[in-house]
Amino acid sequence: MSADASRTEKQAASMATKRDKLEVDATTMRGSWRWRAQAVVGDVDAMVAAAAPGPPDLDGGAGVAGGGTGPRVPPPGGIAAVVFDPKTGLTAGDKTFSRAQLLTAVANALEFGLDAGPDSLERLCDDVLAVEGYAVRVPTLGSTVLSSTARCITQDILDAEETVRAQALERFDTGAVQLTGDQAAAAADVFEVAAGFELSEEQQAAVSRVLTAGHGIDALVGVAGAGKSTLMEACRIGWDATGTTYAGATLAAVAAKQLTDASGIPARTVAAWLGEIENGSGLRGVDVLVVDEATMVDDRAAAVLMGEAARTGTKVVAVGDHLQLQAIGPGGWFREAHRLVHGLVLAENRRQEDAAERAALEVWRTGDHELALRMLAEGGRIHPAETAEEARSQILMAWDELRLRQWADPQDLIAHLVVLAARNSDVDALNLGAQAMRREAGELGDEHTYAVPGGDTLTLAVGDVVRVRENDYRSRRGQGPDMLNGYRAVITAMDDRHRVEITWRVKDAKAPGGHRTESGWVSPQKVAGGALSLGYAMTIAASQGLTCHTSLMYGHGANAFATYPGITRARRQNHLWLPLAVLEDEQTRARLGESRSERERLERAIDAFARFLGQSRPDRMVSDLLREPPAPAPLPRQRDLSAEEARAESEHKLRQTRMAQAGRAKSVSLSHRRAQDEAQLQEQARRSEEKAKQLLARIQAGAEERAVPSWTKRIYGTVSPQELNRLIAEGDRLTTDAEASATAAENQARELAARLDHEQATGRPTRGQQFAAEAGEVLDQADAHVVDARGHLATAFAAAGHAEDRARQLAKLAESEGKGRIALRLAGTSLKEYRELTQRLTGERAAYLQTEADAKRDARQALREAWDVVQHSRFADSLGAASTPVPDHVEKAAERFVEMRSVAERRGHSMDKRDRDDVGRATRQAGEFRGYAAGHRAQAADARAEKTLRATIAEKFPELYDREATGRRAHQQAQQVKQAAQHQQAAVAHPEPTRSRGRGLR
Repeated sequence: MSADASRTEKQAASMATKRDKLEVDATTMRGSWRWRAQAVVGDVDAMVAAAAPGPPDLDGGAGVAGGGTGPRVPPPGGIAAVVFDPKTGLTAGDKTFSRAQLLTAVANALEFGLDAGPDSLERLCDDVLAVEGYAVRVPTLGSTVLSSTARCITQDILDAEETVRAQALERFDTGAVQLTGDQAAAAADVFEVAAGFELSEEQQAAVSRVLTAGHGIDALVGVAGAGKSTLMEACRIGWDATGTTYAGATLAAVAAKQLTDASGIPARTVAAWLGEIENGSGLRGVDVLVVDEATMVDDRAAAVLMGEAARTGTKVVAVGDHLQLQAIGPGGWFREAHRLVHGLVLAENRRQEDAAERAALEVWRTGDHELALRMLAEGGRIHPAETAEEARSQILMAWDELRLRQWADPQDLIAHLVVLAARNSDVDALNLGAQAMRREAGELGDEHTYAVPGGDTLTLAVGDVVRVRENDYRSRRGQGPDMLNGYRAVITAMDDRHRVEITWRVKDAKAPGGHRTESGWVSPQKVAGGALSLGYAMTIAASQGLTCHTSLMYGHGANAFATYPGITRARRQNHLWLPLAVLEDEQTRARLGESRSERERLERAIDAFARFLGQSRPDRMVSDLLREPPAPAPLPRQRDLSAEEARAESEHKLRQTRMAQAGRAKSVSLSHRRAQDEAQLQEQARRSEEKAKQLLARIQAGAEERAVPSWTKRIYGTVSPQELNRLIAEGDRLTTDAEASATAAENQARELAARLDHEQATGRPTRGQQFAAEAGEVLDQADAHVVDARGHLATAFAAAGHAEDRARQLAKLAESEGKGRIALRLAGTSLKEYRELTQRLTGERAAYLQTEADAKRDARQALREAWDVVQHSRFADSLGAASTPVPDHVEKAAERFVEMRSVAERRGHSMDKRDRDDVGRATRQAGEFRGYAAGHRAQAADARAEKTLRATIAEKFPELYDREATGRRAHQQAQQVKQAAQHQQAAVAHPEPTRSRGRGLR
């Protein structure tokens, strides 16, 4: 039919072909297929026999009857080994799988297909699940309306979880690599001197815990920016001092290099360690293994490392954060190990410079992502866009403006500015856009296009920023520096064979600027194989462990565990772009349409993104669905129980267990009896011969009554009416109090953050700076008096010298005393001159001595006035001068004033730090109070719902109401009896000490 045919003609032709298709049966189709296949291959039977060999071979593979008439199916055990393979199977990336996923995996594992039976695949899946040692069914969570939703886990994951738990509990408090408290303190002191800053209290506690606790498995959680890797340097110093050997393990090679640079701990990848364990070398000779970014390590790898550590006696220190990027494979072990060993948490963010940004990140960790996003938006960190393309364009424009203004050198650009996205497709789009902007600006040189895997192409030019995508340990072959997966570099040359030279920076404390450059050539075959990619933008996962000046992040596609590290990479500014069109669902988009203002776009983008983030769930231990999780390891006791105490405690626990079993048995019996009573009532109702209208009404009433939840299963069903009213009143009161406290804390945080930001923006001195400046003015006045005192002392010193000179002259004159006139005349003088000279020198000496005394008195007065200036100021207590006597020497006073000036500066710094910390503390308190308010509000709402339900039951079902009231009273009486019995048992097991009336032993 031509393209110009009318619509009616096209519809008629369509209906004709539709009828033809419906009239063709399966037999006709098979004949057509066979005729067409014969025209292509000739012998159709031979082709079918080759594709479907038919009967089973000796290995037991199933097949349909007849040679060449059906597919050969591997045995269930062989299929199970494929679909449950730890590296490529169903649980390579997830802990559980559904039956629908299993059906797909089994079908893909059948190389020759399956026969056409409708239930063949279902039966084969059942056989695969039945293979011992592989699949384990777990309880189904959520909806079961859809088919094939039943979920399973593989036994090896359960074994890995059990290994992690067992090792954490068994090796707790075993004295593994345990230093003394003095050794740990010395290590911290050495670190502080070398690093040039003091450790905070929580950091000191973490170092002390790792070095002195003696746990074979230890875990440390640190928020983003807490300096987890750097803190390991203090631990390394302690291990070095005691001859302890140590090593590190990370997921990526570049992360291993970063750990080594930050802490001095030689590190390698987890995969490399697993290879060492597999070939037999393992962890021999390693006393401590530090696993950095442990949350990203999967359970299987963690179990292997822990098992090997137990064999070699190696202490494992896991460092990470369960609120950041999760493991690529099945994860959750780190969070569980941290719980079991009572691990510490480093909560202080030492990276972000902006107080408001730190406060928002603290709120983020409480789970209130929406509030955190709004706080970041108030600081200008959230940028809404209408579409994804518009958001990426804004990011590239911001990137271009920042780099041209601050980091024109590509190496500086790599060090200080990073562009992030969660998905590779967005990273590719941003990379191509950045490259195009630089090419248009004439900043790139010679270029070449390479064919890369997947049918794509990669164009690279001299000057491009690239990222290394595979490890090349060249130093082991003597071919130059190692080129590690994750390095970002600049293409500095390209030869005629299309080899590229890349140059990157590495840390070097001895080099100018703290870094030096290294270079290496990459062959075109390597580039075509995927060894390089553009590196202007990178995924959030690839940026883990990176710290820079400014980060620009594209938010779409990032869950809560990717967004958090993405918005914490930079010290100065972290910006987030949210494309509204792809974040909002279709219903909301259709209802609200396009945003009409920037403010509306921002509000809607934050709301949509927060709802998406709320769907994020951390990795967990699936074995918790099968049995109760173990309790954390018991903390070390101060003393051992005596045999009698231990026996008494054991008997007490046994009695409690028996009472609980008896209570459960009694409850089951009562429930069974109640069910029998209800069945009898229903039977009597069915046998009633009342009129049809009354019978229908009774049946309807019975159905409504049965729809009422049992009072034993309702939240407050067992509570008395008085207690119910008290819960409502208390919930309302506590909700109001908590809301008021939250509002007050939020206002305090907002006002303080505004003041700090205003001070920073206007350049006004902070409260601490003002304190230090005013204290400095007081000390300047004191120093002026010290200068006067020094002048007086100088006068006194000079007068003393003159007086001493006159004394020497008088002593010399005294030698001539008693000589006669003739002798004096022969000496060139006379008695009169002698007497006049003696009188003058005596007078001068007396005058100088008086001057010395006066000058010393004036010096003491000036020193007293200097001390009074400080002692009578409002800074006396802060500077330690309030109750301190005046120093007895001017130089001592001068030294004290120098110390006081240092104290004033430190106190001012502490005041500013306290102000910054108060923002986060108040914000955190506000979040906590909001949580309390929500809990109390829920309590009051549940209590009101119970009260309303009871009123409804009393009105509609009086008999049910009476039964509930009777059961409730009986339950409360039973509880009272049980509590009395427990108190009595406790009194027997732990009797009150009695005072003996006899004499004590001497």
